[in-house]
Amino acid sequence: MKLMHKEQQGFTLLEAAIAMVILMIIGLGIASLFTYAIHANGNADDRVLSMALAQRRMEWLRTIPFTTQTRHVAYSYPNGGLEVTGTAGVTETVTNAGRSYTVRTVIENLSTVPVGNPDAGEPTVKRIQVSVTPVGAATAFETVAVTTQRSTQVTGIY
Repeated sequence: MKLMHKEQQGFTLLEAAIAMVILMIIGLGIASLFTYAIHANGNADDRVLSMALAQRRMEWLRTIPFTTQTRHVAYSYPNGGLEVTGTAGVTETVTNAGRSYTVRTVIENLSTVPVGNPDAGEPTVKRIQVSVTPVGAATAFETVAVTTQRSTQVTGIY
């Protein structure tokens, strides 16, 4: 009978408890990794939707002709023009795919017709910047910005 007892092998209660604690610590680490991954995927979705919104707005602005007749048309999406909005720009709240975003559009004059020429002081080059930020964004890194420059077809060297 004593011989059979020595041949039996197994884990003691202490060894099993230690193994369970180690597995629990590893499991909690993996669970926190899943939480981080879910959060990162949500931020990636917001960036993709922000970029789509910024590109759509920029493409709309690029379809507006920038000529001597339209360079002072007031900015108003979706029926506006390319009037200078200043450094603060125009800020709107837009919903895309069930999420809210803050869209800021800034239009600045970069170059004007020199004094002494016809249309002196009128803009010839404008910078357009569209910035899209998810509502409730925690950091500035979640903002997507698209910038372009437009020029008129004004004759002369400016």
